[in-house]
Amino acid sequence: MNDDFDLKKRIADADPAKGFPTLNESVVAKAAAGHPKPSFSFKTARLALGSASLATAALVVSLTLPSALSPQPLFTMSTGSGQTSATSQESKVSADQGLDAMYWHGWISYEYVAGDELSDLGGSGEVYQGQLIEDPTSLLARLASIFQVSGSPVQDQWSTPEYPSYSITNGNTNLNTYYSGVGNWYYSNWNDRLYACEEVISEDGEATTPGCPEPKPTPELIPTTTELTNIVLSMSSQIGITADAASLTIYRDDWGAYASWPYVINGIDTGMQNYANWSSDGSLSYFSSYNFELISRGSFDTVSPRVAVSRISEGRWYGSPPESFYRDQQVVSNGLARSEGAVPAEEPVAANESSPAEDLPVEPEDQPIPVPAESQEPEIVRLTITSSEATMLSVWDAQGNYWLVPGYVLFNDQGWFDAVISLPDGLIELPEPMTIMPMDGIQEEPAVSEMVD
Repeated sequence: MNDDFDLKKRIADADPAKGFPTLNESVVAKAAAGHPKPSFSFKTARLALGSASLATAALVVSLTLPSALSPQPLFTMSTGSGQTSATSQESKVSADQGLDAMYWHGWISYEYVAGDELSDLGGSGEVYQGQLIEDPTSLLARLASIFQVSGSPVQDQWSTPEYPSYSITNGNTNLNTYYSGVGNWYYSNWNDRLYACEEVISEDGEATTPGCPEPKPTPELIPTTTELTNIVLSMSSQIGITADAASLTIYRDDWGAYASWPYVINGIDTGMQNYANWSSDGSLSYFSSYNFELISRGSFDTVSPRVAVSRISEGRWYGSPPESFYRDQQVVSNGLARSEGAVPAEEPVAANESSPAEDLPVEPEDQPIPVPAESQEPEIVRLTITSSEATMLSVWDAQGNYWLVPGYVLFNDQGWFDAVISLPDGLIELPEPMTIMPMDGIQEEPAVSEMVD
């Protein structure tokens, strides 16, 4: 009896309607008369699946759309792009010097501080990519007619598909192009008569020795500065490169002459230089130029000079200013720029002012390279960036293409400068930053002839 009672009680407690108020009979009647609504059917299944698909698609789009809309880098910068930092002579470490260049003989750490005069306003600038104009054989054939070199272009044995090289050679006269990047080409004409040697018979008539008379200067055969200017302007016009007298740098002495001027495209200094040389007999012995044009890749905002200061220590934002910039800034012979009135920490000693021989230390060829035996703290040198100048900088990408990008030349209070790209982050894919390490814990090793200070 108790078991039956317990069962009824458990069924009553499980009633889902238990505890709810009793509905009015009219409500129950209307519900019974209405159309039933199935809780699940094939149609609702399709709708459910469709809704799920739309939700999934929306999720995928929400995840991929920001990536698709984010700007892709214009190019990947070359690791060994050869960018210039003129902060110190010791800090010029070339990527192609190998692992040894990663160790700093003079362990100095530079800190860069933006001066109060430095602007915090950005700007905008155009980005250009260099593009070759014609094929290498057509270029050499055209130049051969101008320089009067007979022969047809042939592919050099060291030529590769990535870096094609072609030449026309006729005796001591040569035309050559390394036709990649900016399309470098060269003309050379070596006059061996100026240094001709003859066999001299000894007095006893049994032996002969080469007799090479010492060349003598003939300044009267070398064109004057005015004549050199006219020659450059005329030849540039024939070749199809821009030149004007104001941009020419000409050097002339009793042994020859030399001229250089910027490679300009549509008024833009590309950062490249044209060169020409004349030998002591007045003949043109060398001429070099390029064969590319600039293609605009768009105008972009630039960061401020103050922001650019923080990029100096990264070592991967560097670009090269045009040659004219160095000339205008009165670059000293060791390659460091000096602003007006600034004096470098140590002036180089002139050749005629060298110390007496007895004062110079004598080091044998097998002298070990002095290396600190223990780890030492770096010397901290603080450089304050006092001024900036906007300019176009030359860089190379990982595929060997040439680019002109906006940047700043940042001058410090020691009279040197650093040339830094001013494009915003993400527009160029940069190489990994290079870490310069002190030479600590390295054993002494004998110096070898290949090592250069």
